[in-house]
Amino acid sequence: MIPRPAARTVAISNRQRRLKINAKLLAKITQQARELVGDLDGELSVVLVDDAAIANLNAQYHATPAPTDILSFDYGEGHAELIISVEHAVAQAKRFRTTPTRELVLYVVHGILHLNGHDDAATRDRRRMRAAEQRLMAQLRKQFEFESLVSRGITNR
Repeated sequence: MIPRPAARTVAISNRQRRLKINAKLLAKITQQARELVGDLDGELSVVLVDDAAIANLNAQYHATPAPTDILSFDYGEGHAELIISVEHAVAQAKRFRTTPTRELVLYVVHGILHLNGHDDAATRDRRRMRAAEQRLMAQLRKQFEFESLVSRGITNR
């Protein structure tokens, strides 16, 4: 009997109202990023939140009561979760003169790299991680139209 490949699923949960996100496209981009790093099995949940929600989680799990871009959680047994602040992505896009969609994809890539052993605490590790992010972003950009990720622009808020 030929063994079946382990299930790879991506679940998207949108709990914010800042941007209208194309969840199907985000799931496809996330799944492809996982494949590119060799993350071949298990369930990954991506939860999109606002700054208030991620600040609460950051305070709870990292003793830092402030918003951040992304939190990565590996629960073991093939389940992991990325919590992403869409509000932070919008602010950072303005700061770095890019787009919120590019920031969102970068956060997904960053989180997947963390879940697969990359670290960015030390300068040398951070350089390696940034290089890996750039490689993955270039590969994903060839396959996906990032700007289609936000289907109807920024909502009034």
